Amino acid sequence: MEKQVNNDEIDLVELLVKTVLLIKRNLIQIIVFFSVGTGLGYAYASLAPKVYESKMLVSSEILTESYSERLFENLQNLIKEENYNSVSSALGLNNDEAGAISKIKIESALKDKPQKEDEKKFFLITVELTDQSILPKLQTGLINYFQQNDFVKLRVDSKKKMYQQIISKINEEIKSLESFKKDIGDGSFFNRTKGDVMFDPTEVNSKIVGLTQEREALEEKLALINSVEVVEGFTEFEKPIWPKKSVSLAAGATLGLFLVGIMIAFKSIRKLVRFAEAHPSQTTPKG
Repeated sequence: MEKQVNNDEIDLVELLVKTVLLIKRNLIQIIVFFSVGTGLGYAYASLAPKVYESKMLVSSEILTESYSERLFENLQNLIKEENYNSVSSALGLNNDEAGAISKIKIESALKDKPQKEDEKKFFLITVELTDQSILPKLQTGLINYFQQNDFVKLRVDSKKKMYQQIISKINEEIKSLESFKKDIGDGSFFNRTKGDVMFDPTEVNSKIVGLTQEREALEEKLALINSVEVVEGFTEFEKPIWPKKSVSLAAGATLGLFLVGIMIAFKSIRKLVRFAEAHPSQTTPKG
């Protein structure tokens, strides 16, 4: 058992020595390939098109998370297919501007956290692109992309009608209460009832105030009924997300080492072949 362990240790030492000698014999090639690979990685990081990321926060009372994701899934598929005619038509861009977009997605702004009901209307739109100058135009195009959708337009019209009907009923009720308040003020109400009704006249004012506040809130919602509102628009950033210089350098250096490894392996195999050709008696199996 001890002899086996010693043999294993000798084999490992021998392998280590051979590895060191192999590196020493090919040190110049290793350095050259490593340097060339690193240089190529640096050149790629410097010359490759820069990809930037930007985000836009929007709110919507109309959109659901699943439907908005489906809309953007279709848009992303067009981008993947490089169908720039359809992308430019959908977003109001020209073909060159559409070609600058590499990725686009939408998600809930608080996707990883429990959400309150009033927080479910916030969405985060993320784009990756090579030309940040199109961001203002892209922002407008995305909002229009939502607003021109048939399903969205139908829901917007439906909500508008609902708010308008409720506001109309509130106006009628306020008008009725104002008339009632006038009758109380000039005494005609008490004359008609001959004092048989007991109530607090201030309740009429309170009811009018409450309805007025409710109407104002609905009118504000009606004014902001558009399918999507921008909370925070796209921002230009100086640092691209790709290519990353550190990743490119590491990839280039790794490629260089991989290629020099292949070269060393090829040289070793060629050496063995030449040895076999020169000494056939030592390499031919006996029997």
